[in-house]
Amino acid sequence: MRTLIATVALVALAGCASSEESTVQPNQPASDTPECETYRAMMTAPMAPRAHEQLKLACENSRSANNSVKDKVH
Repeated sequence: MRTLIATVALVALAGCASSEESTVQPNQPASDTPECETYRAMMTAPMAPRAHEQLKLACENSRSANNSVKDKVH
């Protein structure tokens, strides 16, 4: 009986560990800007639609600004 419980627990933990890898979204860059981190943190916050849109635009603008800086460096 103990072996069965241990096996079930091990399988459950292994399933939880492997599901973390699948939560990474491929369209998000590995290193994100602070503006995008703020936007992602506030996505579910109760706020005015205009404020939400401003956070989204700040994120998009920061990404494009970072990309143009990277282009100039390379």
